[in-house]
Amino acid sequence: MLTFFRKIRQKLLSQNKVTRYLVYALGEIVLVVIGILLALQINTWNQNRLDRKQEQQLLAQLEIEYNKNLEQLNSKIFIRKEMLKSCLILLNYRKLESDKIDVDSLNFNLSRMVTRPTFNPMLGVTTELSNSGKLYLVQNADLRKELTSFEGFLGDLIEEEQVIFNYSENVIRPFFSEHYQVGGVISQFLQDEDFMAIYSLGDTNKEIPINELFPPADFKPLLYHPDLEDHIALMISNTVYTNQQSEGVKEKIELILSLIKSELK
Repeated sequence: MLTFFRKIRQKLLSQNKVTRYLVYALGEIVLVVIGILLALQINTWNQNRLDRKQEQQLLAQLEIEYNKNLEQLNSKIFIRKEMLKSCLILLNYRKLESDKIDVDSLNFNLSRMVTRPTFNPMLGVTTELSNSGKLYLVQNADLRKELTSFEGFLGDLIEEEQVIFNYSENVIRPFFSEHYQVGGVISQFLQDEDFMAIYSLGDTNKEIPINELFPPADFKPLLYHPDLEDHIALMISNTVYTNQQSEGVKEKIELILSLIKSELK
């Protein structure tokens, strides 16, 4: 092809047809430019096609990630609501005579009161997108914004969860141990099928006769201790506030999922 065009140029020059040669040369340049533009356009189209294919793969992975986060968060909200129920039951027990109280029920609710649920989100895909510089593949600007701000949005919830964790670990549990033999409380926790399912713990109670390990203990020094009411009140306050923070995070996850679904094809 190049040889063919070269021969035409040489023929025009030999015939001293300079004007026609210049027109021809200009046309040849235009054809070359058009060819280059077409090649670039094809390359751009092909790259866009590959980018959109990769975007769909990433969106599918993000959908799995945030669905799992939502499932985990809902389980932690459920646990805290059960903690609140147990706190209210314990306050009511303090109004009853000791012979009206079922010891297993008391231990069960004490064990739920000091549960320390924390939200530990999966952020592998989100973090990889940010660190690898591939976030540009996500075309939806609102989704990009929500993904990049999600981890920072967790700050308040993490802080409140840590307050409950520290208070339970450093204050309430030592208080229980000081005024009560806590073997019965531990026994009830290990037999709590609802919480065990959430925490994915084994069926320890089926392997060991837990009820036989810990003899009954006098619960009156703990249940009727004046400080117990304060501890319960603080746990209620902290747990309610933490669940409010969790609901805010839940709305954020649901928004991200809705944006992901709107882009999936």
